[in-house]
Amino acid sequence: MKFVGFKMIIIIALSLIGSVVNSQETSEFKLPTNFKPVSYELNVVTHLEDKFMFEGVVCIRMTCVGATDTIVLHSTSLNIDTKSVVVANGGENVIPVSNVSFDTDKELMHVTSTVNFKPCDEYVLTIPFTGNLTDDPVGYYRKSYVDKESNLTRWLAVTYFEPLGARRAFPCLDEPGYKATFKIRLSHKKGLTSISNMKLMNQINCPSYSDYVVDEFEESPPMSTYLVAYMVSDFVYIDANSENDQVKYRIICRKDLANQTEFSINLGPKVIKYYEDYFDEKFPLHKQDMATIPDFPTGTMENWGLITLQESSLLIDLDVNTIDDVYSVARLVIHDLAHQWFGNLVTMKWWTGLWLNEGFAEYVGIRAVDFMFPEWKSFQVKNLRNFLLVLDPDSLQSARPLSVAIGKPDEIAPISGDPITFAKGPILLHMMNTFLGENTFKQGIRNYIHKYKFSNAEQDDLWCSLTEEAHRQGTLDKNLTVKQIMDSWTLQTGYPVLNVIRDYSAGTVTLSQERYLSIKSNGTDNKTCWWIPITMTTSGDINQTNATFWLNCENNNLTTPLAKDNEWVIYNMQMTVLFRVFYDTRNWMGIICTLNDPTKYETIPTLNRVQLILDSLSFSQVGDMDYEITFQLLKYLKHEKQYSPWFAALFSLRRIDNLLKRTPKRAVFQNNMRDILSCIYNKFRNMDDKVNGYENIKFQNLVISNACEYQTKDCIQRVLDLFRKWMKSIDPDNNNILPIELKYPIYIQAIKYGGVEEWNFLWKRYQRCNLRSEQKYMMLALASTSIESLLQRYLNWSLDDSFIPKEDASLVFYFITLNEAGFLLAKEFFYCKISEIYEYYQRQDYSLSEYVSDIASQMKTKEELEEIQSFIIKSSCYFKEPDLIIDDTIETIKSNIELTSKFYNKIVN
Repeated sequence: MKFVGFKMIIIIALSLIGSVVNSQETSEFKLPTNFKPVSYELNVVTHLEDKFMFEGVVCIRMTCVGATDTIVLHSTSLNIDTKSVVVANGGENVIPVSNVSFDTDKELMHVTSTVNFKPCDEYVLTIPFTGNLTDDPVGYYRKSYVDKESNLTRWLAVTYFEPLGARRAFPCLDEPGYKATFKIRLSHKKGLTSISNMKLMNQINCPSYSDYVVDEFEESPPMSTYLVAYMVSDFVYIDANSENDQVKYRIICRKDLANQTEFSINLGPKVIKYYEDYFDEKFPLHKQDMATIPDFPTGTMENWGLITLQESSLLIDLDVNTIDDVYSVARLVIHDLAHQWFGNLVTMKWWTGLWLNEGFAEYVGIRAVDFMFPEWKSFQVKNLRNFLLVLDPDSLQSARPLSVAIGKPDEIAPISGDPITFAKGPILLHMMNTFLGENTFKQGIRNYIHKYKFSNAEQDDLWCSLTEEAHRQGTLDKNLTVKQIMDSWTLQTGYPVLNVIRDYSAGTVTLSQERYLSIKSNGTDNKTCWWIPITMTTSGDINQTNATFWLNCENNNLTTPLAKDNEWVIYNMQMTVLFRVFYDTRNWMGIICTLNDPTKYETIPTLNRVQLILDSLSFSQVGDMDYEITFQLLKYLKHEKQYSPWFAALFSLRRIDNLLKRTPKRAVFQNNMRDILSCIYNKFRNMDDKVNGYENIKFQNLVISNACEYQTKDCIQRVLDLFRKWMKSIDPDNNNILPIELKYPIYIQAIKYGGVEEWNFLWKRYQRCNLRSEQKYMMLALASTSIESLLQRYLNWSLDDSFIPKEDASLVFYFITLNEAGFLLAKEFFYCKISEIYEYYQRQDYSLSEYVSDIASQMKTKEELEEIQSFIIKSSCYFKEPDLIIDDTIETIKSNIELTSKFYNKIVN
């Protein structure tokens, strides 16, 4: 499924009842339950290069569950000869069909008989169909690439079915709850090859076309339609030397990229073995393919036995790519292999469960990365990134619950790419792992997998398995269930703030909770509360980290003893739970005193230092805490040696930087940032020095990026000197002399502070680059120039796929909006060319919402809010309806306006 994309990576780098899912909301758009599919036989003939179409026949064996005279299934964008549709009883006796009709709005096909279908009887529905292989990356579509050897355009055809694309490729019951077995045969021209979910069993000559062959694949286990996959191409196959002979692991890619498969081909079999042990369940198929697709529309798609990915999601050159690129590939491969069990073997009943499908694969995936590459120590970094993805969007009044009701099919897409779906889930699962314990958590997951394999389940089924195991092991009170706890986190919007008020004379502390909002509402929402496991430490006992009790609706104003002589108390040890903590001023000052002592600051755990930074800045932004206190806390950074606190600080301070962009006072803030960065920059200023270790490399990258951004000392000159030295080198495409781990920030800063010559040089490197991950950072760098004529040209090129791949057009636009010199150009470009952009994206309105969101994130005045609201109304024909993204966009601008009006002068002072 679609990942939180490159945009989010760049962002980081630079009441309960009302929310309960209501099954009635989805019934209108779901299939009737009269039939249950048992098996599909799917025969598809693919015509590439000449006709760009496909033809086929599907035979669906199904059991009648409830008496009816009509079979209802999904079909859209297909040509079907209704007179050729046949229904047979048990595959033998033909049942007369009186009518075949289509509901195009709901993408349904109705096959009506002259007699009633009988419950418990089996029927076979046979439907011939044809369809076009279009460029639209959904259903069964076509893709081209240029072969490096011959310089000729080659074509392939590949499927992308999640969430509703299978119905575009063949008529089917296209809902995740309708699992069935699949027997697939693919016919294609000789000289090409085909792959599908299952192992190839046989190949024969095609009886209909003399120059075609038919590939027949094993029958699959029961699976959902969105996980069916097949592809026809001229790609090459790279086999792993696997110890696990039962599972054949392969990578399929363009011939000229085969030399970039070594890392992934060695990793895959080890990951499969890891998950077999973790889930205590053997991999259920005989093979696992990973196929890279040029300009694949999303990061990855976890089809059972045939994962499809962007080329940059799988392919890596260990001599050229950075350690962050390697980490990204490892995480994506490991994430999608986790889905083979959690999502494919056990599948959600309906799209409401998407968060669990994606959140769980992401959580066990980052745990598996930590296991496979312990030297990286990446778990803490990734967990922090998830927090940073969630904290701001989930603090908006317009935020949605994690488990969101899906009323209409077009409501699936907005949540599929939402950071709430991908990042909040892992945070909550880590919280649950912490309060249940690793043994209980793992065994509960295993019980769940064993019980529901080859079928469907929902979050309550998982909560039940975990509760039973927790009660068996004694890790959860018998009167408490996982559902009680977790429903408060998944079925309601947002997250809490824990208010900590100490009575120093009485030696007590009072805890209460409320929802945290970045824009204060008129009244406190006392109805919203969460089950919060309380952990704490004090200046007197820094090892006190076990959960002592729960804070919930019944004890939401709880007073407990606390020794008078404790200088400070800190809650939420290791930041394992998603909430902010607000202390009284005296407690804050006690914490600040310890932080600013170079000999004592490390007595506060690293992740708690991170939370103190994030919370203090956030409380200042909403007006609950004076900025003076926050900046006193931030002074301690001059002796901070760890990456995570610096990352949290610079990420959060970016909000202030954005507030001051395009204002006369930004120089004051930049001067302050130079002071903050000065000491840590001295540690990393020699860019030729090699740094070891994943976290240290990221630390160096972070410091150099920000030091140059804020013009610290000689940073810009050092970057320009290195870049210009590369420009003068012989064969710069194959001899990049820049330090590998610093080349991306060097690209960006050299283009930002360089001229036309530097820009043109990097553009040539982008055109000749064969590594997608590197290309994306080059795109970001090219958007960083301050030369307006270059930015204008770059914007125009973004709508010409001979310069920029269509999938990257919105990225170019987004990168330019981040540029202080480019924002107004990008905004005017969108306003003037919205119709052209709309047509370029084949009338997909959600793409336009992305553009609106990019512009709005940089807006901070009432005039700008009125301007974009007026534009949205005037351009309403391009937006189907004011959707979640538009609502969030407006609230983001309002939040920026409030921040600007309240704190602009205070921050500068």
